[in-house]
Amino acid sequence: MKPHGFAFRNQYFRQTNLWLVLFVAFVIILGCAPAEPVDNVSSNEPEPLQCKDCELVDVIGVKDADTLITSIGEIHMYGAYVIDQPADCAALAEERVRDAAANSIRIEPGPEDSVRIGTNHYYLYTRDGFSIEQQLVEEGLALIWTQDGQHLGWFVYLDAAAKKHDSGCLWHDYQAFQRGEPNEFRILGLTYRD
Repeated sequence: MKPHGFAFRNQYFRQTNLWLVLFVAFVIILGCAPAEPVDNVSSNEPEPLQCKDCELVDVIGVKDADTLITSIGEIHMYGAYVIDQPADCAALAEERVRDAAANSIRIEPGPEDSVRIGTNHYYLYTRDGFSIEQQLVEEGLALIWTQDGQHLGWFVYLDAAAKKHDSGCLWHDYQAFQRGEPNEFRILGLTYRD
């Protein structure tokens, strides 16, 4: 007659072996699963901001880098804005808007409960549906509107990336300025740590 403890240990080892077999089978199944194609691997970069179904309006003219004259009247960018200084930066931003807008743009209204006054602020997209404001922010040509908006998080991300990479005339030497190295980087209307 076998001791009672021996039966318990024998049952314990059988259960442990069962779990081990199940674990090994699970690992083998995972190893045999088809791998994702390399071009479907996601990067750290989110998809670009697009709106291919947004309302299409005709562009009559570009008043400045922030304002377009369209078939529905004068409209302003919602997610970003261009400052007047440095002047060459503002001129380049206006050129980019003129090129991107061409003769028609797609528009997406900002939130209904916005703190902005007036209803003529829209997110602007090319005819193909790609964000014009995204291009300006990525190139370091525009600042972002930080008060509200359905795409605010996206623009905060773009702004941080532009600063990190010293993009464009707005953020050139920005990292050096943040480290306290001497340079002439100042944007009118912004507050800096001294």
